[in-house]
Amino acid sequence: MQNKVSMDNIAEALNMSRNTVSKAFNNQHLPEKTKQLILNKAIELGYKNLDTVAKRETIIHHKNIMILTTNDLQNLNFFLSVLRGIDNIVTKYNLNLLQFQYGKIHQFQDLKDYIRISQVSGILCLETFDESLVKQILSLKIPVVFMDSTIECIEYSGDFDIVLMENRNSIKNMIKHLIRTSSITKIGFIGDYLHCLGFYERFVGFREALFEHKIHYQSKLNVTKADEFPYGNQEALANELKQMDELPELFVCANDFLAISTIKALKLMGKRVPQDVQVIGFDNTIDARNYEIPLTTIDTDKEVLGNESIVTLLNRIKYKEDRNRIIHLKTKPIYRDSTK
Repeated sequence: MQNKVSMDNIAEALNMSRNTVSKAFNNQHLPEKTKQLILNKAIELGYKNLDTVAKRETIIHHKNIMILTTNDLQNLNFFLSVLRGIDNIVTKYNLNLLQFQYGKIHQFQDLKDYIRISQVSGILCLETFDESLVKQILSLKIPVVFMDSTIECIEYSGDFDIVLMENRNSIKNMIKHLIRTSSITKIGFIGDYLHCLGFYERFVGFREALFEHKIHYQSKLNVTKADEFPYGNQEALANELKQMDELPELFVCANDFLAISTIKALKLMGKRVPQDVQVIGFDNTIDARNYEIPLTTIDTDKEVLGNESIVTLLNRIKYKEDRNRIIHLKTKPIYRDSTK
């Protein structure tokens, strides 16, 4: 049986004195960031006296906005850019920004406790793609903005909006351009298009580009396995590509991470990019710009995404009865060396 968590355990985990932890729990003078750090650790470790802490109102009185992330967050640079956009609005409106990383060690009750004790006014969900977690979050009846979300989320009702980049037309127009300039007819897709709404919209754009050019869609040219497949393992991906009777002339990848992994897999097979196979991604990450074969991709302004997301959340907090919105932000194509 797991031992009861004490203030000593929390202090040891944070390399703080027990006296500092006690001050936080008893609403004595401490920097608010220190109080929040102690509260975060208490929840993470499973401290059982959180209701007592909540009654002492240790949290400050401005609006508390929580960023909810998961352990599956793959791109730290993307997150930091989004955070810069968020921080501009946080500073302007004197908001308090909290963060909770929801991982496998947590139960939903841990998140509920954190939200209650921190007096959270609204939640920004970043890469929260677990369907059951999304439903539980919406059950809290707290204003929420999802920065991208599950496909099913658009069918739900509740106090939420979705903010994401424009996906469908961005990908469609880039593919149509490459069809015209390269005279290609065999095009495949890499990535689990059911992973999230953004991936699904990119897949739809891919299909529409083929349809508009009267090109036959061939699922055998795709690798669209579920997320459990190790897309980041170039050997595993190369093995999938080797199963194809013939490789396509262009791989449309759901994001830059997948595109770079695809290029590495093709290299293992002795294929040249773009001479043998062209590859495009999505996001314009730092890796896309700096990879040995700079990647053709769709540029997304991450700071604008963060800025728009928190502004949308503040509006949702103020106007809870408004209809749900799905907001798409403008992107732009970036053509580099992974295409002809």
